[in-house]
Amino acid sequence: MANASSQSSTMREAVTVGRMWQPSLYIGSIVAHPEDRVAILPPRIKDSMPSPEPKPGESGWLYRVLEPYYTRESVDNVMEAMMEGQISSGAAWPRKLAENICSLYNVPVALPTSSGASALMVSLLACDLGPQDHVLVPSFTMVAVANAVTMVGATPVFCDSAPGSLNPGMEEILQKATPRTKAVIICHTYGVAAKEIQKLADLCRERCWWLIEDICEAMGTKADNGQLVGTFGDFAVSSLYANKPITAGDGGWIHAREAKHHDRLKSLINHGFDPAYHFLHFETAPNAKMNGLGAAFACSQIKLLPSIMEQRAKLAEWYREELSGLAGIQCIEQARHDAPWVFGIQASSRSARDSIREHLADHGVETRNYFYPLHLEPVNFYSGQPGVYDIVLPHAEHLAQVGLYLPTHSFLVRADLTYICSLIKRFFEPSTAVPELQRGLGWANAERSKILKGTETSSG
Repeated sequence: MANASSQSSTMREAVTVGRMWQPSLYIGSIVAHPEDRVAILPPRIKDSMPSPEPKPGESGWLYRVLEPYYTRESVDNVMEAMMEGQISSGAAWPRKLAENICSLYNVPVALPTSSGASALMVSLLACDLGPQDHVLVPSFTMVAVANAVTMVGATPVFCDSAPGSLNPGMEEILQKATPRTKAVIICHTYGVAAKEIQKLADLCRERCWWLIEDICEAMGTKADNGQLVGTFGDFAVSSLYANKPITAGDGGWIHAREAKHHDRLKSLINHGFDPAYHFLHFETAPNAKMNGLGAAFACSQIKLLPSIMEQRAKLAEWYREELSGLAGIQCIEQARHDAPWVFGIQASSRSARDSIREHLADHGVETRNYFYPLHLEPVNFYSGQPGVYDIVLPHAEHLAQVGLYLPTHSFLVRADLTYICSLIKRFFEPSTAVPELQRGLGWANAERSKILKGTETSSG
């Protein structure tokens, strides 16, 4: 009875976030302190891992890296969906969203999903991958890419970025190809189109490899030939998370260039349901559907994407002008159609990068490090994949050490970028004049409220 009483007391003290009851093999439940989790990592990982995130100055964050952007029509559509009971994945709104995506990308098949990550998993399931299969993936991208490959039972093979580029090119892909390669994922990282995407698409067709384009950071991005990325591969997946140019809060979609994939994809996002026999299932599949409220929220935003991308192009142009000629800074790769999702810069060294971030944080400007390479992620050590983290991918590793990105969202105007870039210039030259700050805490929320109330005014 004493043991039962003790157990009951422990359970009453349990919290959702904190100590786990009967903890799993998650390393955080075995090694409680962050410093201890890092201490046992191999030097190759430990010596290159990111520094702790800088904290804002006394004023708080005046400029966030990204801000959700949406209009009154999105809110009205959600209210309509709620009033009419059209809130589930079986409602009309996900179908309307799919139609809008098909129209934008000129494809026959599009299916809204619960996230970009779930869309990626569904695309990999549609490729019929197994434990014997290799999937070539960029190392310089978000961890969801490697996670999805691993979770469907295949093996991610990490590719370096091309020299001077965020993305792999033909050479980097061919260097890692094996007889077991069955698919390639190209990510168009940070909204910069892979330079050789057409050649890569041709290579995949020649080798009978599946090509999946992850456009979670590249919706609306154009390749050098003017073609939308997401229209070169067999499948494309995207995210509608709150930090993306258009959003459902969470969510995403998968689309395909060929109509023959419709029925399989529709089944794969919905537990493997068979269209003819409702409760007869012929394969294991996740629940990756998007709910009706999320689809209603995102539906009207699809038509806004071209104008949002025009504004992203202006931000890139202004950042490049403001930072032009500044020694010690290199701007993000410039594509022919230059409208990155986020605008990045590269410092001369890791210590300089970290110091710039601290300097900007002191003035209320939020930044983010560039991605940490996937082949160096601690998960490779803790999951027992020896040797993965010993691979050397010099370009991806260099980008991770020196890169950061700056505030990039739809509420920013030229004066904001002038202020931010003046702070960067002051880091290198303390005598640099910084214009008077025109923004106060919560200014982006105020701008969003204007849009929702229909009182916004044009600025630039």
